[in-house]
Amino acid sequence: MPIIDYIQTTGGIIWTAACVPVGIFFSWLAVFIINKIPASWLCDYGETPSDELLYQKRVSFKKEGVILSVLMCISFVLCRIQFNFGFDIYFIVLSLIIFTSMMIAVCDIKYMIIPDQFTAAVAVLSAALSAYDIIRGFRILHVYWWSPLVGIAIGGGAMLIIDFLGMKLYKKDGMGFGDVKLFAAAGILTGIVGTVCTLVISLVTATVFFIVIIAVSKVRAKKSNSAQTENLENTEAADDEISLKSHLAFGPYIAMALMIYIVLFDVVNYLAGLYLDLF
Repeated sequence: MPIIDYIQTTGGIIWTAACVPVGIFFSWLAVFIINKIPASWLCDYGETPSDELLYQKRVSFKKEGVILSVLMCISFVLCRIQFNFGFDIYFIVLSLIIFTSMMIAVCDIKYMIIPDQFTAAVAVLSAALSAYDIIRGFRILHVYWWSPLVGIAIGGGAMLIIDFLGMKLYKKDGMGFGDVKLFAAAGILTGIVGTVCTLVISLVTATVFFIVIIAVSKVRAKKSNSAQTENLENTEAADDEISLKSHLAFGPYIAMALMIYIVLFDVVNYLAGLYLDLF
């Protein structure tokens, strides 16, 4: 059903309104799960968990939960409007993928790690919905049965190429292997064109964010240098801050791009179609 027609129906209004309390609940659930998962999930293989992971509260609903609630509610509403009457299975599974992606973003931002268990959940949900889409013949997500396989290759392959270039140019990892696995899992859902769109969205958002972070860091460094006499120490501290923030995890941008692709599914595919028609 067209979006405008759907949101004018009684069912559309009720479903859309219900997404707000459901989004708040799932935000609380995300905070609860992150605080309760084993500390080993948030460490590299073989690494001993820190005291912070073992004994301290990892995230707070009063802090991170507020942002999660806003993003979750907006995402659920847009997802329901996008996949409305007759596509309840799509909405439910995609909402669970959004929920899991949110937790992945929080974990990667806070601990620079993507739990394999969350990535596996995205892969299983994506595979289940893709199979449903293809077997039932809806072909909303995938035109061809082999599209999810190509999505895996494009998503995981792109991350491996970026990692390879990082090793060659900067002598350090360009991507963590968690990013490779996450993008491969996302590729199951997004398929051929969708994976390319998701890659572009993630690279653009990451680039914009890095530019903002570097600009803000330089402004702060200049203010600090003019206000204090220990210019050398301040400059080194500022450089350390820029270096640290300029190598933030890429996982949150993959998760964000996947959510954008889901909630703006028709818009993204329409724009991609316009671009492909140029050739």
